[in-house]
Amino acid sequence: MFTHTTPSQAAVYCRVSSEAQQERQTIENQIDFARKYCDLNNIEITEIYKDDGITGTLPLGDRPAGSQLLRDAQDGKFKLLLIFKLDRLGRSTRVILNAVHDLDGLGVLVRSMTEPFDTSNPSGKFLLTILAGVADLERSNILQRMDMGAMRAAKEGKWLGGIVPYGYIKGDDGFLQVNNEPIPGFDLSEPDVLRMIFDMCANEGATSIQISDHLNALRIPPAWVAHNLGGKRRNNTRGTWGSSRILRILRSSTYYGIHEYGKRTKKDRETITRPVPAIVDYAVWRRAQAVVKGNQIDAIRNAKHKYLLKSIVKCESCGATYRGNPAGRKSTGGYYSCGGRSNWRRMGRTEKCQAMSISMTWLDDFVWNDCLRFINDPGLVVASIEESEADKEADLQTEALLESRLAELDADKERMLDLYRQKIISMDDVAGQMEKIKKDRETVQAELDELKAKHNNDQFFGAK
Repeated sequence: MFTHTTPSQAAVYCRVSSEAQQERQTIENQIDFARKYCDLNNIEITEIYKDDGITGTLPLGDRPAGSQLLRDAQDGKFKLLLIFKLDRLGRSTRVILNAVHDLDGLGVLVRSMTEPFDTSNPSGKFLLTILAGVADLERSNILQRMDMGAMRAAKEGKWLGGIVPYGYIKGDDGFLQVNNEPIPGFDLSEPDVLRMIFDMCANEGATSIQISDHLNALRIPPAWVAHNLGGKRRNNTRGTWGSSRILRILRSSTYYGIHEYGKRTKKDRETITRPVPAIVDYAVWRRAQAVVKGNQIDAIRNAKHKYLLKSIVKCESCGATYRGNPAGRKSTGGYYSCGGRSNWRRMGRTEKCQAMSISMTWLDDFVWNDCLRFINDPGLVVASIEESEADKEADLQTEALLESRLAELDADKERMLDLYRQKIISMDDVAGQMEKIKKDRETVQAELDELKAKHNNDQFFGAK
C-alpha cells in the first residue's frame, strides 16, 4: 500500500487556447475553481501560471507561462502543481506525458482538481497515461469527423473555404453563385469580364499579355481591388492584371461548370468533381485551350534570339527576372537588363528598378566557363559545398521560422476545435476554416520539406 502526504503549498497552472476564450476571461473560471479547491483542502497557492490564448499542442516549455513554471520548479519554489483538467497540460498524449515526466524529474507532483489521479503513486501515473490517451483519441476523432463532414459538404457542392474564383460569390447556403453585380464604377460585371477574356482568346487569338494589357488599359480592377480585399495578392500585384493570372483563368475548368475539389491536397483521398454554375460555353473554353497551346508553340518557334541565361538571372535589388536584349546597331553584343527596369509599369510598380544592365557576352562566358570548370574538375563541387557551410545558418533560421508558422497554424486549428466544442460555431463553419488552415499548412510544410531536402543533399555530397 502506498501513502503520501499532500504538500501544504501548491502552484496552479491554467490555460485556454482560443482568443475567444481569452476575451470572455474563461481562464478566470479555472482560477476561481482552484482557489475554492485549495480553501477546501487547506492548501496555500504560491503562484498561478496563466497561458491565456495558447494552444495545447505546444510543449509546456514553449509556452510563456509554462516555461516560467518549469524554471520555478527547477528552483524548488513548489512541489505540487494543480491543474483544472488534464487537457490543460496538453492536447496530445506526447505533450501531456512529456510535461508530467519533466515535472516529475524536478520533484513536482501533478494533480488534477477534477479527475481522480495524481502522480504521487504508480496507480495515479497509470491512470494519467490512460486519460492522456483518451484526450488524444477525442481530439483525433473530432478531426476525423470534421474531415468526413468536409468531404460530405464538398460532394454536395458547397464551397469550403479559400479564395472564391473570380466571377463568383459564396451564397448564404454555402454554394457558389455567379456574381452579376456591376463592378463599382463600371457597367460590366465580373462574368462580363470573364466572357471578354475568353472571347479575345478563343475568337480573336489574343495572347495572355495582350488580354492583360487590354484590361489594364480599361482600368478594370481585379476582384481583390474592386471589393477592397486584403492579403498578399493585393499587396504584391498593386491592383493590376498579369499574364499569368489570365492564363490561370483560361485554363480553369470552373468557368465551364466543373470544379475539382482536393486535387492539390497531399492527403490520400479522392478528388471530388462537382458542378458549379457555368459562365462560358464549353466549346468556347475548348477553343481557348487550343489558342493558348498554339501561342506557346509560336512563342518558342518565333523567337528571334536565343539567350543562354534566359529566365535564369534574377535581380538582387527587386527580385525581377533579367531579360535578354539583342545587340543594337552600334554595339557588338547584347545585354541582360532587369525586367523591373524596362517593364515596371506592367508589373504594377511605382518606379523602375535602378539595377545596372550586364554585358551578355561577358556574363555568358563567365557562367559557361564556370560550368566547364566544374565538369572538368569534380573536386570543385566538394570545395564549393564546403565553402557554403556559412549559408546553413541562414537556412536554419528560415527553418525555425517555418516551424514556428506551423505551430501557429496548429494553434489556429485548436482554436477552431475549442469554438466547435463550445457550440459557438457550426460544423460547416469549422470545416471551411479547417480547409483554409490545411492549405496554408501544406504550403508552409512544402517549403520546410524543400529546405530539409536541400540539407539532406548537402550532407550526401559532403559525405562523398
